[in-house]
Amino acid sequence: MRRSIYLALLSAIASALAAGSGADQIGIYHWGGQYAQSVSQGVDAVASLGGRFVRISLSARFYQDYNMGPDCLSNFTLAGAAQDPDVVNALANPAIDVIMITAYDGTSYGDCQHMRFLDPSFYTPQNTAALRREYSDLTVYLYRKYRLTRKQFIISDWEEDNAIYCGNAYQFALVDQVRSACLAQYQSQYGVASPAQAFEGLKLWQQARALGIRDGRARARAKGIGGMRVYLAPEFNMVRALHDNGFESVLYDVLPSAPFDYVSYSAWESINTADPSATLLADLGTIQSVVGSQQIIIGETGFSRTQWPGEDVGRSSEVISAAAAWGVPYLVQWNLYDTDAQDSFGLYNLAGQPTALAAWFQSLFQPSWIP
Repeated sequence: MRRSIYLALLSAIASALAAGSGADQIGIYHWGGQYAQSVSQGVDAVASLGGRFVRISLSARFYQDYNMGPDCLSNFTLAGAAQDPDVVNALANPAIDVIMITAYDGTSYGDCQHMRFLDPSFYTPQNTAALRREYSDLTVYLYRKYRLTRKQFIISDWEEDNAIYCGNAYQFALVDQVRSACLAQYQSQYGVASPAQAFEGLKLWQQARALGIRDGRARARAKGIGGMRVYLAPEFNMVRALHDNGFESVLYDVLPSAPFDYVSYSAWESINTADPSATLLADLGTIQSVVGSQQIIIGETGFSRTQWPGEDVGRSSEVISAAAAWGVPYLVQWNLYDTDAQDSFGLYNLAGQPTALAAWFQSLFQPSWIP
């Protein structure tokens, strides 16, 4: 019975993706996890399942994130990280066509601790120029290095509502004690007095990133290696809780005036509900009405085996089917590897063994499922 349900869901997803392939549009997030050994190891694992879309993270702490080393990398730049031998192997994987990068520049996050991009005073002419140049150089490098391929790169960030609201925007909006604790230590944690100031910094960061990528595209065109290869997708994770309770949010207060090619919605607020698919569909409609675009990526979705034993695959497949039917261009499943016993979202468990979710994605990614 369960197998017949899963096969029906696979068929529904394939029909919803009739214009493309599940492997092209549905990606796996490879960001850390206990079994992670490198960036390329995880990208290879996604490719071995038949996937052609992967999301990774690059910042001055990416050696820590992927269990490659303990240190924050000194003199980090995004273009330099893209030329790290392991990252080159990851990005060059011939099976992977789309790479989404959760990118944090060395200019404003080079010490792996202070999110200076949220501080409006950081944006001196010198710092702003350096920040733009870092994204421009990354863009030119990706155009040049992969000019003979069909690879596309989407530059994003991580859940900026959470980044501004002490790591938990949902509870900030709804729990007085959490909100008070966050605000009491805001200056010491962020270097700015309030979330309102952090939002001003975030707006400047998104503008600088966009201008840097735009400049990189122009430089690539001037070198005769132009086209569209590098895109920008700022990420948010709150649709309702902040806005409905009178607080600023990325969706309502940043994205309407921010340049973007896509927006990325980390969809936990939608899927952690009694009816995840229906809530997600309603929230996608809200997002489209606010940003004026249907270019909405589901930047994170997934269900923990610990919380939903025996149901994680079915719930994941239902959400993916709903998102595909709505028309999202891309969707990312969290995560390739389990982080710990409670964070059991992985396609592979703590010992690196495949879970039922890995088998399900392997079936989804097979060409036989494409109409």
